[in-house]
Amino acid sequence: MSGERTDAELLALGAAGDQEAFWALVKRHEGRVLNLALRFTRDRQDAEELAQDVFFKVWRHARSFRGESSFGTWLYRVAVNACLNFKQRMKARPSPLPLADDLEASNPRAADGLDADERETRLKSALDALPARQRLALVLASFEDKSYEEIAEAMEVSVAAVESLIFRARRNLAAILRPLREKGEI
Repeated sequence: MSGERTDAELLALGAAGDQEAFWALVKRHEGRVLNLALRFTRDRQDAEELAQDVFFKVWRHARSFRGESSFGTWLYRVAVNACLNFKQRMKARPSPLPLADDLEASNPRAADGLDADERETRLKSALDALPARQRLALVLASFEDKSYEEIAEAMEVSVAAVESLIFRARRNLAAILRPLREKGEI
């Protein structure tokens, strides 16, 4: 049965034309890829299209997988690159990210003046203002629970670069949100 096979075995079978094996691989990983795409695009339809594009690229490049890293790491690298390319294409387009709970937890005063939708909209705008690579590193660390090593491999940068991206993302996000916090708007 294909459910007992490793990811690498399923990928090899898929590359050889076994659609059932490739479908099993997709089913095994589609939730993680869709969640990453959703956190990055902040739009369900865009995320589904992006995830579909990721798996199409995996299928198209299945024969090039050399096994130097785990399939999961390779898949994340494909997904991260797809997210960065998507961001380049969609720079001017605003998109949602469901973080109202995080925002409310960090600032109890926010509940006084704004409803959750207004707080969420302001936070989304602040996140949208971050450079794509900073935002992606922050999303992978904060919402995907990836280690700095995993992020570095997925983004094809050093661990020190990941640390710098996340540090700058947090600093920039705090600077963007500071005036809103001082006004009691979040």
